[in-house]
Amino acid sequence: MKFILYFILIPALLPVFLILRYVYLLDKNEREPLNFVLKVVIYGAIFSIPCAAAERFLISMISMYYDPATILFVWMENTVGVALVEEFSKWLVLMLIVWKNRNFDYRYDGIVYAVSASLGFAALENILYVVSYGTGVSIGRAIFAIPGHATFGVFMGYWLSRAKTFWLDGKTGRMKFCKLLALGIPMLIHGAYDFLLSEQVAALGYQYVFYIYVILLDFFAWRIIKHEFRTDRPL
Repeated sequence: MKFILYFILIPALLPVFLILRYVYLLDKNEREPLNFVLKVVIYGAIFSIPCAAAERFLISMISMYYDPATILFVWMENTVGVALVEEFSKWLVLMLIVWKNRNFDYRYDGIVYAVSASLGFAALENILYVVSYGTGVSIGRAIFAIPGHATFGVFMGYWLSRAKTFWLDGKTGRMKFCKLLALGIPMLIHGAYDFLLSEQVAALGYQYVFYIYVILLDFFAWRIIKHEFRTDRPL
């Protein structure tokens, strides 16, 4: 029994651990309390649980207004039906657990916590995939799905830190706008990711666009991480 448990958990959680370790150790100025980071990871996983039901409901609503045979339906399904739900669950963790916490006091912290919430989501999702489909799916998910969630978290954390800066400066309007961007931008890039990965797009012969998109997305996320930890300063 223990061997089976390790056989499932190691391929499912190893990429999550490696990415989180990389992002966490870059925080040189004032490293975040590990217990609080892990708390955010756990809440990211917990908040992901209702997502499947919410996604099914939204997709059923979308199918009432868009023809499922059209490419527009596929776009709405992936952006509103899936990406909005999943990114909102991560964003909600940050709003409820992280936003007013005293440890969120440096600009790079936004990336640490947003990536942590995203990887918590990805960890539970990956465990369910490995349990359902076997360890054969773990390589593909380690290369694409888990780094994808972390990348969405980088963009969310970037705008979250800007929102916190404006909040502390008393600029409420700009703070609300950046909070909206912290949800909206990850939703759009996540939706585009899933859309380009869909069978309908592949059937059109454009599946290669997905790989170009992932490379560009990872490159910009890496540049944001580098910029944020190099220019890190108190909020």
